[in-house]
Amino acid sequence: MIMTPQEFLLQLRLRGATRLSRVSFRRNRSTLWSLTQNARVLNVHAAYAAAPTELLEAFAVLAREGGVRSAATRRAASAIAAWPEAQWALRNARVARENGPSTGCCATPEQARYLRALYQYLNLTRFAGGLPDDLPVRLSGRMVSALGHMLPADGVDGRRRVAEIALSVDLMLEGNGAERIDTLLHEMAHAADYLESGHRGHGASWRSWARRVGCRPTRLHERPFRRRRRRRAPVTRVPPLPASVSSLVDQAGQSHPNAPAVSAA
Repeated sequence: MIMTPQEFLLQLRLRGATRLSRVSFRRNRSTLWSLTQNARVLNVHAAYAAAPTELLEAFAVLAREGGVRSAATRRAASAIAAWPEAQWALRNARVARENGPSTGCCATPEQARYLRALYQYLNLTRFAGGLPDDLPVRLSGRMVSALGHMLPADGVDGRRRVAEIALSVDLMLEGNGAERIDTLLHEMAHAADYLESGHRGHGASWRSWARRVGCRPTRLHERPFRRRRRRRAPVTRVPPLPASVSSLVDQAGQSHPNAPAVSAA
């Protein structure tokens, strides 16, 4: 259930948080909640409009005590911070800020063809062709803290869809081949997890997909990674694409579990 701020407030007051006079939903990039005006106003990230019962209980504990003041409130704050949906919302807000408004795709036509072939190849060989063939994959020149993201897009008919996968253009630099493949698989696993279960974080269902398709089941990259010396410098390099990839992609709709590995150039 998606609550309004007034409904959220009512739920907390029913749980004993009678000092609260107002709840305000916000879309911050780093702050999940705060108590202001003598602990009478709770400012909470809008992601919590869908908070389950256990998190409403945790918010009520914090509101009753006026903040983090005891072992019970520390446990409540930890439970609130660990909620995957909220962490996903923060990540998306940061990515959106880094990408800027309507930045589009900075890929050259040759890079776009490379990404399309690579996506289709991985879809056929790792996901048994289960992802949408026309899912947009673009390059972003403005990512800083992330190497990629998957953007969900629920349709008006209630069906889950994926708006795009975006990758940092730095992944196209020479020497980043292993990270390029792993990042694309990482985001494709997010797409598969979201379309199948509706989950959007790095939880158990995503880790299961990651292990199944052969990318690291972690949100961090640990290998050496090259970045542009100047953030605004264009990247036009197109990594080599083995002929086996193109020939396999031409056989649309077929799954090839023994296909050759993608070049990590």
